[in-house]
Amino acid sequence: MSSTMCSMTRSMTRSMRGRPSLAFAHPLVLAALLVVAVARPSGAGAAADPAAGASAHAPLPPSEERPIPPYDRWKWIEDTYWIVPSNGIFSIYHPLGTDDFVVTRGQTVFHITDYFNGYFTGSVVVKLTTQLVPSCQYMLGQVTPEGRVYMTMYDVASGAVTNTPLGTMVKKGGKWTMVNQMTGPASGGTLSHWAYMVQSKREDPTFRDLPWAHESVPQFLSACPPGPKIRER
Repeated sequence: MSSTMCSMTRSMTRSMRGRPSLAFAHPLVLAALLVVAVARPSGAGAAADPAAGASAHAPLPPSEERPIPPYDRWKWIEDTYWIVPSNGIFSIYHPLGTDDFVVTRGQTVFHITDYFNGYFTGSVVVKLTTQLVPSCQYMLGQVTPEGRVYMTMYDVASGAVTNTPLGTMVKKGGKWTMVNQMTGPASGGTLSHWAYMVQSKREDPTFRDLPWAHESVPQFLSACPPGPKIRER
């Protein structure tokens, strides 16, 4: 027996003292243990187990990868038109310095001109009974995969923020609607409005004859500049 194996045998004998189950083991069992000890690399331990190391650094399987939100879920709204239906033309005007809250009527049309990663831009045209001259605005909107909507509206002439409506995409009667709520400045007071805005397609009767306004959608929008596009740097 070589000096190395003798040394390992003495080491194993010392390590088995106080362990009766090994001290009286059959000689063949001791021989088998000795062969395993010789074959095992010096200094190897449980932490150096190649299988353990591989599992600690292996990439996650596809089923466990972090989910990617569907940011393009609402991409279909690009180049669509949204109008106020007949049951949503009512709003409340409040003159500053008074306790008056006055019912007024009007029409609002969105033309969404671009969409990118949950953001959208477009033109907004508003006509009210108290102000027949159209209000022209641009908008930048955000819509989450869950359908929550936030918009910022800008005056076309000055670029100032005029309103920040909140909304939600809601399906009614099998069709998507955009239920929006807002209060903003208007002619020495504030105007509050909410409505289930609905999509108006070119083949729809509302595209040719808007509720309350009795104009076609193109006529209604023609008084204001077209909506902007989103530009990537």
